[in-house]
Amino acid sequence: MNREIPPLSVLDRKQSHVLNFPLTVTQQIWLIFIIPSFLISAFYIIDIATDVAIGCALINENHIWAGVVTLLLLYTAPLIQFFANITNPPAENEFKVLATWFLLELIACLLFPLRPIQCFAERIFWGIEALRLEDPFREEALVAHEETKRFTIENYLFFQGIIHAGPQMLFQLVLLVFGTSHEPNTEKVQVLCILSSLITLSMTTMSYHRYETQVNGGRQEVWRKNYEDKVDSVPEMIPLNNFADITIPRRRKWLKIMEEDDPLGKTVLFLFWFLFIFGRSLCLILAAVFYPWAVLGVCVAHYIFSFLYILPTPDWKSYIPLKLLLALLYIFCIIEVGIQLRKSYLFYTLFISFSFVENIALTLLWAIWANWDGWWYHYSLYLLGITHCLAIFFLFLYTKFFQPETKRIQQNQT
Repeated sequence: MNREIPPLSVLDRKQSHVLNFPLTVTQQIWLIFIIPSFLISAFYIIDIATDVAIGCALINENHIWAGVVTLLLLYTAPLIQFFANITNPPAENEFKVLATWFLLELIACLLFPLRPIQCFAERIFWGIEALRLEDPFREEALVAHEETKRFTIENYLFFQGIIHAGPQMLFQLVLLVFGTSHEPNTEKVQVLCILSSLITLSMTTMSYHRYETQVNGGRQEVWRKNYEDKVDSVPEMIPLNNFADITIPRRRKWLKIMEEDDPLGKTVLFLFWFLFIFGRSLCLILAAVFYPWAVLGVCVAHYIFSFLYILPTPDWKSYIPLKLLLALLYIFCIIEVGIQLRKSYLFYTLFISFSFVENIALTLLWAIWANWDGWWYHYSLYLLGITHCLAIFFLFLYTKFFQPETKRIQQNQT
């Protein structure tokens, strides 16, 4: 007797355990849907508000170039998303439809916070609805929640974390270290701007650190693309039927997969990236104050190494512009977007090891030989030491208790 298999629930495709402890339906909804939606929306609003506040404050203090650059960085992600959208117009060829669509996209670019905030509001609403309803209405609410993760919004949030928040954090940190503003209130907002940008960048890095591998394991896609290049080919010797002593090579293709991190694992991983990126950025900027050429040499060497490592993935000639951009990002953090990292454990080990060695060497350089002393000197040393030690601690926790296992499944044979 054929029995129809019921479709999977949205909850069935989400993390159901934390540290091997099963989660109830209510706990799943809180940890996976409601709390992340609240946090992401809150950090997004704070990030945009602090950027606008510090940009206007710097302009009012006659630091025109610093204020203008701060405000222009706000529009990097919306502009990239705008140009990406207009390259994919609707199928209708009527002028009125195209003109209306273009006007709406232009307004959405100029008033860019409106779409994400609307999306966050919908996620919070459907998350709360799923919490109070019972099946089948709960499942409908969860499906509606997942439908709010539109490609346009997710792409924008990715660009906002990498292209806006990262440069903004570095730029404001440079301004703060060099003492651009002498107003205490402006400096306080500047610190808040750095923290909010750092949180946004760390959340994006945490979310996309193994994106391609996790998509293979069932994670929802952010970009529609072909994943045929994500396989590792392993030669296998196959004997010929007619000649027992003769073999020919045949390639067996394997697909690397990984489950998405559970909520607690994401928290620990976020704390690692937050501390690591902050310590790395502060170390490079402080060293650049005294020895800019040494910092430039370290960054160039790190960039070349990262580019050469990912260059053969999936082959030497493809995705060159993407690899050039990723290698630049790999000076500070690692994301797996567009290409799937081969021997990812080795790459992470080399990246973290080289980064810590570079940070220690640059810190010792200015700590011993630079003409600097006083309260800020000792404060900077202690801050760098604490952030690096805590980063190592959270990295150990993540790899020991929370890192999902990477598996290989045979895809096909040719």
